[in-house]
Amino acid sequence: MRKILIASLLLLAVAKVASAQTFRDPMRPAGAAPAPVHAATPAALRLEGVIHGPKLVAIVSGHLVHAGDVVNGAQVLEVLSNGVRLSRAGKIQLLTLPAEPMPGSVRIAEVKKP
Repeated sequence: MRKILIASLLLLAVAKVASAQTFRDPMRPAGAAPAPVHAATPAALRLEGVIHGPKLVAIVSGHLVHAGDVVNGAQVLEVLSNGVRLSRAGKIQLLTLPAEPMPGSVRIAEVKKP
């Protein structure tokens, strides 16, 4: 029984050491530097619209956002009448709506009550 316990512990120790080792890419020549690891790029942000009301609300990459919200890693600093100002990775980014409506887009006329 004692021999089985010692053999099991020895086997576990060997397995632990083997799993801690890194494996070499068999297709990379011996002595070549490992492939560089690239950081994931943040998702692109797209301003889809601005809703005017008591508070301005923007539609950014499919999300309704107000000032202070976070979307795809960017903090919304301010919602403007024609765009949105964001902060991501220490940089300020301004997304604006096009001045001309895009073909096929819908514009809603303002209704004035008499």
